[in-house]
Amino acid sequence: MRYVKLVLVALVPLVFQACVANKNLSDNEVFKKAMLGCPNPQMTIITLPSRGPIADAMAITAIKTSGNDGGFSQDFSTLIKSEPKNVSVYCPNLQKLEATILHTFSLYQENRLKGVSVCVIGMSTSQELTSEAARTGATLTLLP
Repeated sequence: MRYVKLVLVALVPLVFQACVANKNLSDNEVFKKAMLGCPNPQMTIITLPSRGPIADAMAITAIKTSGNDGGFSQDFSTLIKSEPKNVSVYCPNLQKLEATILHTFSLYQENRLKGVSVCVIGMSTSQELTSEAARTGATLTLLP
């Protein structure tokens, strides 16, 4: 029973962050932001689902601890093998979005993503994403 209490206490900050971070855009709004703000209008847009604060907190934990990103990194790998190599990503939960992309970038060696453009919709700043993109060689655009 004590173990369950510790897990719940550990999840409380993540649940709070998930509640604060939700920024729901309609599919049409995501499309408009991508077309107007991303560097290249020829792109693939991926929308990661948000399943609510508790489920998102659990997903973030799974991504950070075991690398389970729900198949995003595999889909990303497939997309960047084709042309154009422009990917836009959106998720209503910014922490989940950041964790997913950070995990995906971590799978690539230095300069391995040169020529790949990643546009993150709904996020205005992320030092970690900027650093990882620079390390991998990917071009990163953050659209608030």
